[in-house]
This record gives sequence, C-alpha cells and structure tokens, in this order.
Amino acid sequence: MSPPRTDPLVWTRADFPLLKRQVDGHDIVHLDSASTAPKPQCVIDAVVRFYAECTANVHRGVHGLSEEATELFERTRHEVASFLNAAPDEIIFTRNTTDAINLVAHGLRLKPEDEIILPASEHHSNFMPWRVSGRVISIGIGPTGVPLYDELESHLGPKTRLVTLAQVSNTLGVVAPVEQWIAVSHSRNTPVLVDASQSASHLPIDVKAMDCDFLVISGHKLLGPSGVGILFGKRELLESLSLYQTGGGMVKLHADDRFVPHGLPFKFEAGTPNIEGVIGLGAAVAYLRAIGMEAVYEHSRDLGQHLVEALAALPGVEVLAREVPLSCRIGLASFSMGKGGLSADTVARQLYDRHQILVSGGYHCAHILHHRLHLEGTVRVSTHIFNTHADIDRLIDGLKDILDT
Repeated sequence: MSPPRTDPLVWTRADFPLLKRQVDGHDIVHLDSASTAPKPQCVIDAVVRFYAECTANVHRGVHGLSEEATELFERTRHEVASFLNAAPDEIIFTRNTTDAINLVAHGLRLKPEDEIILPASEHHSNFMPWRVSGRVISIGIGPTGVPLYDELESHLGPKTRLVTLAQVSNTLGVVAPVEQWIAVSHSRNTPVLVDASQSASHLPIDVKAMDCDFLVISGHKLLGPSGVGILFGKRELLESLSLYQTGGGMVKLHADDRFVPHGLPFKFEAGTPNIEGVIGLGAAVAYLRAIGMEAVYEHSRDLGQHLVEALAALPGVEVLAREVPLSCRIGLASFSMGKGGLSADTVARQLYDRHQILVSGGYHCAHILHHRLHLEGTVRVSTHIFNTHADIDRLIDGLKDILDT
C-alpha cells in the first residue's frame, strides 16, 4: 500500500485570494500557472501600498515620496540579485522575458549570417527574436518532444554567436541539461542565454554556479505582476551590448553635440519603468525566498511525478516527454488525447465549464514542437506552490468524465 501523499506547502493556499474564486458554486482548481500565476496577498499589498502611500517617479525626484519609491524599487533589484546570486548592477528590469531577449538580440548587433543555436522546442519568445536578427540553427527533437541535447557540439561552428535554451520547457516540463550546454559552448568561446521563465519559481538558480552569460525571467510567472521582467547578464557582456532604447532616465549628459548614457543597469532602463510592477516583483521574490527554493523544488517534483503517472494511466492519453525520469521534471506536463480524440481546446474548455479546472489548451507558443510531433495542440497542466495532490486527483476525475461522454 502506498504511503499517504503529503502537501507540505498547502498552508500557502491561504495567501492567494484568487483561489477563493468560485464558478457555478464550486471552488476553482488553478492548474495554469505556466501561463500566468496567481498573486499572493503580499504582492497585491505591495502594489496597493505604492499607489496609496508613495506614488512618485524613481531615480529623478528630490522630494521624499520619490526617495521612498526609489528605495523600494532598488530594494527589488537587490532582492532579485540575491535570489540569483548576482550583483545588483547585473540586473536589468524589462517588460517581460520577450523584451529581455529582444534587448540582447539587438545589443549583440547580429548579422544575417550569424548563427544562434537553440532547441526546436523553444517558446516563440526565445525563437522569433533570433530569426529576425540572425540565422537560427535548431537542435532536433525526439519522438515525444524531448530535444536531442547531445547534438549541440556538432552544430557549433565559426559563425555561432550565441547558444540559448529554456532551463525548463514551457510545454514539456523537463529540466534541461543547462550546465552541460554551457560547458560545451564555453569551450568554443560561445556565450549562452538561459530562459528561466518556467524554472525560476520552481527551482533554485545560482547564475555564478551555472556560469550562464545571460538569463531572463518574466515576473508574472514568478508570482509577481505582469509587465515586468528580469535580464541578468555578466557585467562585461552587458557593457558590450549596444543601447536598446534611449530617452529619459538612461542619459547622464545630453548636450547639443553628444550624449552620455548612465552606467549599468540604468543605461538599459529608458523611460519611466513599471514601478509598481517592480515593487510587487520584489515582494514575490521575498515570499519565495522565505519559503525556500529547495522546498519549492521538492514540492514541484513531487506534484510532477503524481501528475505524469496519473495522466499516463488514462486510456488514450499521450504525455509528452513521457520517457524522461520523473526526477528531471517540475510539476508541469502536456498531453494529447490520441488519434481521433477531442481537441486540446475542447478538453481545456470542458474542464473549466464542467469541473471549474483551469488548464491551457493549444500550442503554448511552441508551434514548431507541435508541428514536428504532428499534433494539433496539447493540453498543458501546470502546478505551483499552492497546488496539492487533491487538485491533480480532481483533474484526473474531470478527464475521466470527459473521456466517458
């Protein structure tokens, strides 16, 4: 007999007001955090407090409210730096991961013949900016979607300018061999950008130990507000990037004949930033750090194991990357209903309408992955710290009901 499953982070559920939402008289089951995560009360409070108590611009005001806002804003930079084991001036605030990747793509001054190597399974945001800036070389994928990671070295060449990959695929839920890719790339003097959008709120990240050159994160998946992202870059590489945007806030001197930008990180933060978003992000990062990322990762792996095993036991359900060891996943999985089954959109909608369960249905901004697997979309289930084994059981019951009708 299997031991009873435990949910050591179940206490966090009380911190998320959205989980109290009811639809048709039933509590919702939120299994869609890979799209955007609910916000804990501390994040909501931080944003409201800024609006209510110290709404002012940052870095340029001389009155007390501006000083308060600036202190809160820069406190987040230090919080994020500590979260990633980076220096504060290596942390650039952007609009989101997409904006951060575009900043790097622009700043590298890529030529049409410059090659960027990435897995074919990447999210659009880590694919499209490289397509329009240089020449993409995509690593192939196996029969269930897992990238052929061992093929990297054979693709590296004299025209390779950058290697990039997601630390955790937003569709597969698989933890990639990032350190291996970085070591191989650095042996050929090639920098590496890591997309940590799906990993940052599930597992510990140490950019120094990882030795990545760039790393990007979206705040809204990290329990923070929308419209704010993070770009980490090694200082010498950030200094070498060309300016991305110009305007107020990033300029130290502007004369008739010249201008001088500020140093890092402000040279890449033109204009009034999403102040409330950054402050809310700081609260989210502090919340996760207080829980402990090792505990978060253990919980995510445990939920991922339950999720994959339960899905794989359903007739006609095909789980992507099903052959990957469960210890190499987070609490995220995508599946199809097999040949001739219901469409992913239909399954996702029925789970909500009939069972109040939130999941994603479609291509998840990974069209090439789905096209290569000959799939017209998949259903994606993604957990977070507040989810429990009971949530997954309710999902499985809902899927059984749909399959039986």
